[in-house]
Amino acid sequence: MKKSDRIWMKVAAIVVLVVLFIWLIYKDETFFQLEQPEGEYMPAADVKILIDELVLAGAKGIDTVSLRECMDRNLTVEADYISYDTYCQLLNCLLGKEGLAEKNDRLRNSILYKNKYKEDFILLKEDWYASYDKLTAFFGLEDAIQKKVVEILCGSSALAGEKVLEQGSLLGVNGESYIYVSGEFADLTFTSLRAYVHGDRLLTLLECLPDKGNIKNVWIMEAEDEKIRFFYEGYEIAGDVPELSKAPDQVREQVADLTFQNGVICETAVKGERISGKLLGMEQGQIELEGYGKISLKEDCVGYQLYEKLREAEQSELSIGYDFSDFVLEEGKVCAFLITRKEKMETIRVAIKSNNFSSLYHEKLVLKSQDNMMVSYGSYGERKQEEIPAGEELVLEIGGPYFSGDRVEVKTEVNTGKIQVLSLERSQGTPAYRGSLEIAETENGLALINEVLLEEYLYSVVPSEMPASYPSEALKAQAVCARTYGYRYLTRPGYGQLGAHVDDSVSYQVYNNIAENMESTRAVKETAGMLLLYENEPVSTYYYSTSCGFGADAGVWNADQKDKMPYLSSVHIGWKDEKGSEPAAAELSQEESFRAYISLADETAYEKDEAWFRWQYQVTELDVSLFYERIRERYAAGADKVLTFNGKGEPEKNPENFEAKEPEEFKKVYGIICLKRKEGGVLDELLIKTDKGTYKVVSEYNIRYILNQGGGVRRQDGSEYESAVLLPSAYLIIDVEKKDDNVVGYSIFGGGYGHGVGMSQNGAKSMGLLGLNCGEILSFFYTDCEIEKIY
Repeated sequence: MKKSDRIWMKVAAIVVLVVLFIWLIYKDETFFQLEQPEGEYMPAADVKILIDELVLAGAKGIDTVSLRECMDRNLTVEADYISYDTYCQLLNCLLGKEGLAEKNDRLRNSILYKNKYKEDFILLKEDWYASYDKLTAFFGLEDAIQKKVVEILCGSSALAGEKVLEQGSLLGVNGESYIYVSGEFADLTFTSLRAYVHGDRLLTLLECLPDKGNIKNVWIMEAEDEKIRFFYEGYEIAGDVPELSKAPDQVREQVADLTFQNGVICETAVKGERISGKLLGMEQGQIELEGYGKISLKEDCVGYQLYEKLREAEQSELSIGYDFSDFVLEEGKVCAFLITRKEKMETIRVAIKSNNFSSLYHEKLVLKSQDNMMVSYGSYGERKQEEIPAGEELVLEIGGPYFSGDRVEVKTEVNTGKIQVLSLERSQGTPAYRGSLEIAETENGLALINEVLLEEYLYSVVPSEMPASYPSEALKAQAVCARTYGYRYLTRPGYGQLGAHVDDSVSYQVYNNIAENMESTRAVKETAGMLLLYENEPVSTYYYSTSCGFGADAGVWNADQKDKMPYLSSVHIGWKDEKGSEPAAAELSQEESFRAYISLADETAYEKDEAWFRWQYQVTELDVSLFYERIRERYAAGADKVLTFNGKGEPEKNPENFEAKEPEEFKKVYGIICLKRKEGGVLDELLIKTDKGTYKVVSEYNIRYILNQGGGVRRQDGSEYESAVLLPSAYLIIDVEKKDDNVVGYSIFGGGYGHGVGMSQNGAKSMGLLGLNCGEILSFFYTDCEIEKIY
């Protein structure tokens, strides 16, 4: 290399070094000129909370050991704020050391703020929170840990009732409860705020907002100068109200909307318009009230029970046919209802079905009475009344002049009067009804509702459900069962939209199909007001005609009902033999044991001489298409009760391999097999093998329906009975007849008539004949239940 070249190289190197020296001096001066940034400092306690929450939420790839050591060293109780040096150490623990992963390094470089902080500077909130948002996104937790606006009502110190919050919790609007982690939340009341939130955990407070919050339709319990106590979402809450909108006595015991801001309730909007009247009907979004007609419910409508213990109430708790409630109006709609009392309920409302009980609706009604009838019709507020003389007919037709407004009401002038419905036909002929009749015009036709005293209702139920010739103690037991059954529906109406508790068919209790009878009426009167209770609640008093010698528990319909109704159990319905023993219900769940029992006479059974105690049914030529159609119909009624085998394993040994799937139409049946029985022997699962699959039919009703092919059932006394819809019971054994491996027919031997749950009516008859009284009969069929007179 020439000397001149070497000189130029030395000059170039000197120039580079000089420039580098100047740049270093500049950078050093810039660094030393940095000053602590101005703004809110980031509290060390909040940093610790938020980093702990990352770990708790499941952030992956964090060196948790180093992280914990770093926080224990730097984020102590004594540390007020977080330094930039600590911040950098925390990043290394969260993201790993620089150079280990490119993705981590990119994030680190975007949140290091090198030109803003020295090591001993205090980190600002704005920078920490910007970094934290990127960290939550980096760990995939942006949907779990979020910034949210939360409206807070109070903490536990502002609550006065039985319902309380856990220590360290706050109550939000809509009854939401939050656990707060940062101490900054502890004393907040009636305020809107923005915070980091993870599920129901308030992590750190970002800011209190000036926004107003609102809660609607609260019940104000007490009001004093500058303070109120109100009931909301089950909580009794006390709050400061610097300026009440009205005098305290005008605010107390009212429904109101409350507006809050900055720790106080700043507005109380009382809703003072209330109405009341007999509730004639209710459906989703609407009620029908006597004197007012149909009124819509607001979407945020809330209910309160004011008697006994104050609590929120559901719409289903409103009592059809009674005026126990007030309704609070806002803009013409119901925004709240107040159930003010619970008195004895002595009337029931029955939907009267058309001929053959085929429909709830009628095209035409013709009424007549031996007494004068009064007809009320037209819109409420403009009601008209018309007197129909005794013996004259009143004709009501769809679109007729009587249906120009609300419901039509017909009653006699005397309390003991009855109204005949000439357009109806029942087993007794033309039925006549006590009480009053209401007729509502609907899009489906005329709905006929009979409002009658519960006791008078029973006058026509008991003879329709049990022959009046039965022993008086059996009739009394039937009366108590029927009363209890009906009373349950007073609080759980079956036809809320029509304003009826029950109908008059077998769907509930048959009513007024057979005329009133002196003996049945006497049984009702001698048990007046008596209900059958279990743990102080009316029981489900199921009953049926005749047993096979054993009853069933409520699990025959759904397995979970057995535990809900422990008073209904499978028992031997008879006396013990001379050795003091009797058959065991559990043993009859085995096929061989039940076959042996049903095939032989049970001389200890109360009903051994009843015609339905044993019966036979023969199908000589199986109608496969009808068989399939009935299976398909029951699948449509409940897919979980008709299941298809998926082909894995053996159907008899692998119950888990059945699924809800619509049965394919089959042409051949290869087998009909008892798969499972319940205690007492009732058939619960039937296996059907076909050329298109294997099916499992579940529940006694479905089995009785599917096996019925019409024709006659021969009872043990030799009499014939036409089997229209169901076989008499599922206490049966089946033997198939085959030809070329195909089922061509079957023989059934069975016992009893009905589902087998609750009281056997013929069992009660036999017990009555043996001298057992009403209480003894009921305690036998309904275990651990008590009779109580409620009025």
